[in-house]
Order: sequence, then structure tokens, then C-alpha cells
Amino acid sequence: MADLDFGIQIEPQFGFTYDDIKEIALEAERLGFESIWVSDHFFLTKENIGTNCLECYTTLTALACDTATLRLGPMVAGQSYRSPALLANIAASLDHISGGRLNFGIGAGWKVVEYEAYGYGFPKPMARIRQLEETIEIAKAMWTQEKATYRGKYYCVEDALCYPHPVQKPHIPVWVGGTGYQTLKVSAKHADAINFAWSQPPEFFEDKLGTLRKHCQRYGTDYDAIRKSAGLMITMEESPEELEEELRDQRDEKDTPYRRYLSRQPPNIVDTPEAVAERIGEYVGLGFDHFILRFNYGQEIEKMRLFADKVMDRI
Repeated sequence: MADLDFGIQIEPQFGFTYDDIKEIALEAERLGFESIWVSDHFFLTKENIGTNCLECYTTLTALACDTATLRLGPMVAGQSYRSPALLANIAASLDHISGGRLNFGIGAGWKVVEYEAYGYGFPKPMARIRQLEETIEIAKAMWTQEKATYRGKYYCVEDALCYPHPVQKPHIPVWVGGTGYQTLKVSAKHADAINFAWSQPPEFFEDKLGTLRKHCQRYGTDYDAIRKSAGLMITMEESPEELEEELRDQRDEKDTPYRRYLSRQPPNIVDTPEAVAERIGEYVGLGFDHFILRFNYGQEIEKMRLFADKVMDRI
């Protein structure tokens, strides 16, 4: 198994300014986190008039200039928000701007309210899965071939150029996000890593990992070569008393758009640092070697410091 790595998830849709995000990223880098990830959304809910939601790849490009060692990636980019050729070109450019630090996080797309608001069609699930696969195939072709021609059911490119090719060889690492049966099939065929998220306990993933292994056997890919990442939402306090106080505060905020949104994805680890380390160890036992952590909005720096001080070395 690869060494354990920890990344930090940023959700621009929660209202961050770029200065907020930059501060979190620089502190994550100082504390020894391996990566920072930015979600790809346009708004949290339609209620959130006036709430910031910085665009994903624009934000990552700024972070590439403001950081030195962190790996960077969308978690995950909606494949249909940008044409596959444009997305491949954006990613290749960002890989150069960052000095080869990009992870190409990609998913099938799911947030129908955004599709409708921005005038995108929202295809049926199997169509979106096939589009995801075609997007990855086009990106890899454009990153590695002199000129790429591809004719799929949904997407085509003709003699498409993408220069400079990415810094990373043979291509930018492809991180697929999702746990569905068909998404796992795409991961088995094309992914360098897969992120399972969010809010699921370790036992949820035992069956998912078994399905991934079967798909790998079917397509002749190396199951062990695919990195397994878990997205974890963590509420953590140093003592049980402080934890209970934090949970009371969260209950008091339950009628805000942010809390209503999170009620559909409650934190899957709520505990003290010692217990958080023990819980993460259960994921490690299943074969996970990368963890993308999301802390409560506005508490990121405080909780990153607590995690680095009290959790990292216990796992």
C-alpha cells in the first residue's frame, strides 16, 4: 500500500472568498497535508442569492500560483460543464502552471438544479456515465497524441491539438469520483485513483471495493494499482464536553441554507481526535491510503491544526 496521504476539501459554494481559500491552502501546505481539492459547483441552492461560489478551475489556477508543494484537483469536475476537449486543454495548462501538481478529478455530474439553471441538458444516468468515459478517453488522447481524433456516441474531436502536453507522464492522474456500479466500472477501466464520498462508514465500502475488484478482473486492470481515497466529513473537538457544545451550536443553526444542505450529508465521523484516528484506521484496514477531509465551514484552519497535531501520527 502507498503511504497515507491527507487532503483538504474546499466547497466554494459555501461562500468562501479567494483570500479564505488561499489562507486554508497555505496553512494546509505548512501543516504537511498532501493536497487541496475544490468542488465544481455554481451555487449551493437557489436560496443563496449573494453567496460567493468561485469557479473551480479558476480557483485551482490561482492556488497553483500561490502554493508550492500541494497537489491540486477538482473533487470532482462535472464532466458535462465543459466540453471534453476544452477540459483536457484546461487541465494540461494547469498542470504546467502548477509544475505537474494536478490531479484530474472527474465525475458524471449530479446536481440537476445547476444543470437547469445554467442551461445544460441533464441526460439519463447511463448517458452521463458514458459521457464520463468518453471525456476521460478524449482527455488521455489529447494529452498523449500529436493530434487526437475520437468519435464517440456523445462526443467527437477531429485532429484536436493540446500543447503543451501535461508535465506528468504518461498523463495527468485521473481521479474518478463516485460509488455507483457503473461508475466503478469506468474507474476499473480508466482511473488511477477513485474517491469514495461522502458520509459513509467503512462497512459501506466493503461491498463497493469488491465490485471494483470484479470489474478490474473483467477488464484486466490491476486493482492494487488504483488508489482508494475516502472523502470524510469530520466534526472533531478535543474533549467530549467541547464536542457536545459544538453539536448544540450546529443544531441551533439547522434552519440556515448551509445546514439544510448538510443535513442530507451529515458528518460520518463525530468525535475526539483519538477516536477519529481509530475510525480512520478502519478505512486503512480496507485498503484506503488517501483521505480527503472536509471540516465545518469556517473552522477549517482550526481543525486542520488539531488534526495535524493529534490525529495524523496516530494512524
